[in-house]
Amino acid sequence: MNFDLLKRLCETPGVPGREEPIRKLIIEEMRSLVDEVQVDPMGNVVGVRRGCGGARVMIAAHMDEIGFYVRHIDDKGFIRLQSVGGFDARNLVAQRVYVHGFTGDRLLGVVQPTAKPGAGADERDKGAKLSEIFVDLGMTSENVKHKVEIGDPVTLART
Repeated sequence: MNFDLLKRLCETPGVPGREEPIRKLIIEEMRSLVDEVQVDPMGNVVGVRRGCGGARVMIAAHMDEIGFYVRHIDDKGFIRLQSVGGFDARNLVAQRVYVHGFTGDRLLGVVQPTAKPGAGADERDKGAKLSEIFVDLGMTSENVKHKVEIGDPVTLART
């Protein structure tokens, strides 16, 4: 098993609608395995290997991942998210994420709830909603806005 390739596939970002980085990696890796590589108008990568007759086989897989887009950057530099794909926001609190800024920078941040410490048990038990969390990059608002804009993709920081 090629663990290096698996690692690169798992760590290359590709939220729905912004699959360019993962698509590029897949095409590079497929070229030596197939006779022809195409990208259709929807962005799907199609590789064809011509055989000698016999059975035909098709292998299909997703190349995108559940992620987010930057929805808003507030005056303190905190980033609000728009989900792309289904995700339970209760699992996001204190998770590390990468914000893939328009400048090409991959910025590490952490997801935080807007709820104040010491909230009552009823409020804590409900869990966070996506509208009630933000990403903190640990940067000033000015620095964030120089590197990040509305619509930039955000992915979970996973190895």
